[in-house]
Order: sequence, then structure tokens, then C-alpha cells
Amino acid sequence: MTALWQNEFNADNLIDYARASKDLSEYIRVLVKEGYRHLVVPSRGAVPFISAAAAAWRLDIRSLPTYDERLKEMSELTYSPFHQKLILPFSADPQDATQTTAAIRRYWSRVLAGIVRRDGTDPYLTFYKVLVENLAKRNWLAALPSKLPTENFIFVDTVVSGRAICEIFRAFEEVGLDKCHFILIVDARGAEVAQRYQREIKAMADQGRCTVLPVNRLFTEDRGPAVSGVWSTVYPQILDAVRQRFEWARDAYGAGTFYHQVSSSQVKPRQGIGTPDYNMPVTQMYASLYVGISTAVRALRDAEAAEKKLADQVGRESSAFAEMLAERQADIDLDLRRQLEYQLMKFREAVEEMKPYSPLDKETTRILAEPRVHEAHPDAVVTVSSSHLVRVTLPDSEISRVMLEAEREIALGKDVLDDDWFR
Repeated sequence: MTALWQNEFNADNLIDYARASKDLSEYIRVLVKEGYRHLVVPSRGAVPFISAAAAAWRLDIRSLPTYDERLKEMSELTYSPFHQKLILPFSADPQDATQTTAAIRRYWSRVLAGIVRRDGTDPYLTFYKVLVENLAKRNWLAALPSKLPTENFIFVDTVVSGRAICEIFRAFEEVGLDKCHFILIVDARGAEVAQRYQREIKAMADQGRCTVLPVNRLFTEDRGPAVSGVWSTVYPQILDAVRQRFEWARDAYGAGTFYHQVSSSQVKPRQGIGTPDYNMPVTQMYASLYVGISTAVRALRDAEAAEKKLADQVGRESSAFAEMLAERQADIDLDLRRQLEYQLMKFREAVEEMKPYSPLDKETTRILAEPRVHEAHPDAVVTVSSSHLVRVTLPDSEISRVMLEAEREIALGKDVLDDDWFR
């Protein structure tokens, strides 16, 4: 844990996340003016950036000089993609050599295509509804935004090696999703992206369909809900069953994944572990990192405001402008780093008190996920992958029940989007 705090969960990386979040906010606002009204989020690692980007927009609104300007911009935010986002789990979890990550991306691309085209009888989308209602035990209307994405959506994803996003590029092309704009948050400032994938990303950028936001360390990627704020659940047996039952699902390796928002009950830490409404120390860590990123977003906004204020006071052409600006921004940066170091210190102390539970351990994710899964599936066996995907193994009777429901729903051919909730 100490090495992780020093190398990844530190002030520099929180500030770097804040910078990327501010850039993301600005790019989304530009795309809104170009007619893009929806966000599609396939990555757990991207969620903190989107939350911080929305916060950056709110800060900018508060700084506007008049009430009418603030009201107009707040209306823009309210109807912006930040409030019309669709989270679909493109997570890849192949179980054997016959399954490929590319097939998983194709599966979820087909689900997304059904939503974009309002094809509520599409079997991929219908089966997703079965998963949401019968496995995740969630209301279908709560799983999708009321205003469904159109073909002009913004796809925000995180990139490490580049393979996953390039598989998504190809899958989107295959299903005809060719009008979206990709915003890619890239780890190690692109140094780890393989050359063949760099070429594909550059080609998409050259077409004006892709924007790249580099970060130093993408510490939210492939970690548990303590870092990203969400987690994924997969049901491998259901994947096998649906592939065997339906011709259209022969390569549907991706079906069965769902997201859960991180939250926590207000009970004493050691009393809460193992209960279904408890997430400590996960919530504590996620909140600490989010507060740190938000603190940095505010400081970066303050630095910009200081430049404008100083320009108004002495003029940019003044010989003293550069020196005075550097001094003011240095003071803001120093104050920010003091705040972040204090926040990180207090959280390290809190994590130490939680021993033997570590927010970053797979076992902690399992302990927190298991009682939630058991509320819906009492006889399920819960394990966790190296990337913190929660795997649920179900009794044969439960698999049969879900498959019967899937067969019934698909045979009925009912429009799963035929509800006044969806627009």
C-alpha cells in the first residue's frame, strides 16, 4: 500500500487527473455545440474523469458575472451529456482460449446499436434487459437514461495498450456506429500504446472523430470500486448457456456484465463488513480520491482566474506581468499541494485503522460484493478477477430460470424501449 501511495495515489497524479478532467469538460462543451448530446461510458476507469469534468463545468458557471449568464449556462449543463450518459459494461473477461476480447466488444457494440437505433426488439438488447432484471435485479427503466443516445454520441474511454479501443473502433464500424466522437484518456501519455494501435488512433483523430487526453498514470484502470467508484459483475455460465441456445449469440462472450454504484451505510467500520449495504473502506477511499481531484480542479480554476484578474489589473503587456503571475500561481500550487498531502495523510491513517482490510485487495471487493449478490442469488458463489470483475457462479436451476425468461422475452418480440420513460 505504501508503494502504491507513493507511486500512484499522490498529489502529482491527482493534479494530473484534474487537468485532464478540465480538458474533458471543455472538449465535451465544444462537442455539445456541434450537436453531440449524449455520453456513452464503457470504462470503469473513465468514471472519475467524467464526475470531475462535470464539477469543472459547475465551477465555471459560478464564476460567470451575471445571474442571466449563470442561469443560461446551468440550463446547458442540465441538458448536457453529463446528465444523459449511458454506462454500458464493455469489460472483457474471456474464460478460455475459444473466447476473444474482440467478440466481447462486438457484443456490447450490438447492444449499443440497438439502443441508438431504437430497435427495441433487437435480441442483443432484449437479452441485456433480461440480465438487468433477472440477474442484477434492477429496474429496466433505471438502467438506461430516459433520453436515449442518438448516433451523434460522445464515447469516453480509457486507453492503456490500445487494443481494447481499436477493437471497439472495428466493432462500431461493423455495426454502423460511425458518427460518434471518441475522447480517449491515455495512460503513460501514450508511451505504452503499441505502434499498430497508435496508427489506428491517429487515423481516427485525423478524420476528426477522436480526441486524445494523455495522463501520466491511469490509476483508476482495472482496479476495484475503491478507485473508480463502480464495479462490474459477470455471469460466465449464462454466457455459455446463451451461446449454446441462440444462433445470433455464438460469439456473445460479453453478455452478463453490469455496473453498481459505490455507496455505504452509516455504521461503524468493523460492524459493517460483510453486510449488503456497506462499502467501507471502499467508499472512504473513493471519496478521498474524488475530493482530492475536485480540490485540484478548483485550484486550477483559481489559477486561471488569477491570470485574468492580473491581466485586468496591470495588463498583459506590463513588464511585471509574467513575474507577478508566476508568483500568484506558485502560491496557489503550494496551497493545493499542502491540502492534497493533508487529505492523503488522513486517508492513509484511516486505511491503517481498517487493517486487515485493504480497499485495493481483491478479497475486499469480494467481501463487499458477496452479500449484495446473495441478496438476489442466495446460493451463488462469488469470486473476483485480477481486474476486480466480480464473477458470479449460479446453481443450474437459476441458470435454467434465466434462460427460460430469455427465450420467452425474445420469442415475444416485445419492444423493450416501448415506454413513455424513453425519449
